[in-house]
Amino acid sequence: MKKLNFLFFLLLLLPEVIFSQESYTSLQTNSGEVKIPGKWQQLNTAEDSGQTYLKNSDNVIIAIAKNPKRAYPFYAKEKSDFENVIAFYKWDADYRESLNSKTQKLKENPKTEYIIWKYNDGKADNVFLFGSSQKDFLNLLVYTNNWTEEQKIKFLENLFEMNKK
Repeated sequence: MKKLNFLFFLLLLLPEVIFSQESYTSLQTNSGEVKIPGKWQQLNTAEDSGQTYLKNSDNVIIAIAKNPKRAYPFYAKEKSDFENVIAFYKWDADYRESLNSKTQKLKENPKTEYIIWKYNDGKADNVFLFGSSQKDFLNLLVYTNNWTEEQKIKFLENLFEMNKK
């Protein structure tokens, strides 16, 4: 009888477990695979930065690059991972400002080694997360007017945590 009850319990629980699993999209980058929550269609990859652009069914655009830290001109081996993330942010923000874009740092987390910042291209805010992942930098972007800034930040933080390893 115990086996029958257990089997019945499994039959009731199994569909719930199967259908509650979140779907993911996998992306191969210059430095390995990145897992993205949800279903995303790959659009294109920028050869110079290795940044791959993707879009979901809600027309939210994201971009992802995972490149070796040593590939960047500002990288200094003697600095901490977070100091190098700060240098990455400064390097890109300075470039955006040289193109007359307004930039703003939104959040930083020295413990988990990331900075979230944005610039506006005249159409929408480009919200980035630059973070450290072992020997690589993760460059994550959300570009949409469909999400609030808070939704963009939460998505980027979740994406970073999934791929920081």
